[in-house]
Amino acid sequence: MTHVVVLTTGGTISTRDVDGSGARPVLRGQDLLQQIPDLGAVAEVEVAELAFVPGAFMTLATMRQMSERARQILSQAQVAGLVVTHGTDTLEESAYLLYLTVDTDKPVVFTGAMRNSSQIGFDGYRNLYDAIRVAVSESARGLGTVVVLNEEIHSARWVTKTNGQKEDTYESPATGPVGVVYGDGPHVFTRPLPHPVLPPRLEPRVDLIRLCVDGDDKFIRCAAEAGTRGLVLEVFGGGRINPPLLPALDRALAGGMMIVATTRCITGNMWDMYGYEGAFRDLQRRGVIFAHDLPGHKARLKLMLALGNGLSRAQAGEYFEKA
Repeated sequence: MTHVVVLTTGGTISTRDVDGSGARPVLRGQDLLQQIPDLGAVAEVEVAELAFVPGAFMTLATMRQMSERARQILSQAQVAGLVVTHGTDTLEESAYLLYLTVDTDKPVVFTGAMRNSSQIGFDGYRNLYDAIRVAVSESARGLGTVVVLNEEIHSARWVTKTNGQKEDTYESPATGPVGVVYGDGPHVFTRPLPHPVLPPRLEPRVDLIRLCVDGDDKFIRCAAEAGTRGLVLEVFGGGRINPPLLPALDRALAGGMMIVATTRCITGNMWDMYGYEGAFRDLQRRGVIFAHDLPGHKARLKLMLALGNGLSRAQAGEYFEKA
């Protein structure tokens, strides 16, 4: 029988409103598995618990432990795949960190729920069942870390939470899902390109700033004064910054800060045809690195890894150019 480990961290999938005061984490991993009929026909499932918290309470330290635990579990010959249950608020960040730090052909599958177990239409049992089916599927080998909710399989590289309420919240706007989970099992349509994998060494002193109309440079100055080592800017369009920010940006770069720009749009590559100050070519000349389609919160994690692993600015630029 195929052996799968379910590593639990809490999240909405573990919650129930037991006294009318609101849903809280109540259901442990074994509680969830007991509600899935005929699971034994799919896999032999082992439960391990890493945390028992809402997704909004996730920390970098726990995420790093998650990566290390995942690598330890997947190194065991009898384990065919790993499922991680997680709160959806930060699920895509944890999944992306494992995508960047766990080197394995075995399926690594994140799942969760948008409804708690006291609500009509609780989606946790079905999502967990589908995630386990993906984890044992030969077709899921080599996909890297994926996210399975609402009967869809998404690459952790591209997926993002798009709605704070709906069950179909997880989408990959640039690519669509890599597969779906039908009644007869997982069906994979596309496969990702190879990507570099680094140890989960994270430099925590990395900040994220989103640009807006007529914004000034105070947040860049504050980051520099606070000793920030890396900064991600969600910039306009294909790579543009309003000119009042440029002097502070130059000072930060000259002081050794590594600065990464990504678009504040839903998706899109970093490039433009303009020749004026603050546009893509000007930022490139100043020494800014570009994160292309990555949303700011994922670019932040990738920059943390680049700095934590001692990459130079040139090496970090190459790292961000790869999927």
